[in-house]
Amino acid sequence: MKNIALLKNLVVLLFAGLSTLPIAAAPLVDLYEALVPVADQSDAARERALKIGLEKVLIKVTGDSQVLLNPRLDSVAAEPRRYVTAYSYRSYRDPLVAPAEDTAATREGMAINIRYSEPAIDQLLRRYQLQIWPAERPLLLTWVVVDDPVAGKQFVTSEQLPNADAALSQLMSDRGVPLLRPMFDLSDSQTLSEAQAWAFDQARLAAVAERYDVNSWLILRAYRSATGLWRGAWLLNVEGEDSLYSLTADSLPKLIAGMVPAAADKLASRYAYVPQDIARKLVIQLDNINDYRAYREVTGFIESLEPVRTLAVDYVDADRVGLRVSVEGEAALLLGMLRRDSRITERQSDQPEHHRFSWRQP
Repeated sequence: MKNIALLKNLVVLLFAGLSTLPIAAAPLVDLYEALVPVADQSDAARERALKIGLEKVLIKVTGDSQVLLNPRLDSVAAEPRRYVTAYSYRSYRDPLVAPAEDTAATREGMAINIRYSEPAIDQLLRRYQLQIWPAERPLLLTWVVVDDPVAGKQFVTSEQLPNADAALSQLMSDRGVPLLRPMFDLSDSQTLSEAQAWAFDQARLAAVAERYDVNSWLILRAYRSATGLWRGAWLLNVEGEDSLYSLTADSLPKLIAGMVPAAADKLASRYAYVPQDIARKLVIQLDNINDYRAYREVTGFIESLEPVRTLAVDYVDADRVGLRVSVEGEAALLLGMLRRDSRITERQSDQPEHHRFSWRQP
């Protein structure tokens, strides 16, 4: 997959927003790395971790939490070392274990950080025609709001409820979801209060999302019942389409752990594709290509997108360039990627089979 595409788009998003908003940093997610807790550095513990890590990477790159049920992957999981390029040990603390639950379990332990071969994994996905969730993934603006009987309603942040905040980061990273946290600055608080977030006030949630220039957002509201069980509901909005679910767990981090896989699956289903032997072809016209630099930038960007197999120039007319592009999966997937890029604006085309866009040079 083309991890560079994600980096480029995040950089563009950052600089595009500097004049109006200091965008909260979203961590870059490496789709081919996995962090696996281990008891020690023995050979047996390492071999188990290599298998678990490969399974985590397959879920991450496909966006499908059920991918391991595919019987064709049994032989793959049996030989994980074939896909490993590097590993190292580091200290680790499980964010899903609340400090009050088990003092020993929250002491710093050990994990192995494993790097898997990108070309080998990509070849595997195509050999078995597994779903691919491109590295070009939308930022997911996320809130967690908790109703505490003493403190009242409050947002989860690294200062408030840090264990839950750490769990959210780790779980999103494990699924390859680019997590974007609100800044919770004056503008945010004037637009969206804790009570309004708790009520799932969609107009105000959408207003904050517009400020951050994202088209996907997620919110979880949670409270601890009299029995000690945590109950919650979460709402995912992807390009205006809502999905609402409820869940229970015995801790807030575990409640978040119940939400993230389902939300990631839902998000991936919107943008993933299954590679096909026969590529689909389309013509894309790009306006405002005034010099060779602009040509190199726009063609390099389109070539970097995951579904693109080939790209060739069809015509050049003044400041317009026509490109013939062959893609894996549906053409709509590539068109959606172009529409989400801040440098590209869709224009009306006078030819139904052509897709017209205007390129805005940085």
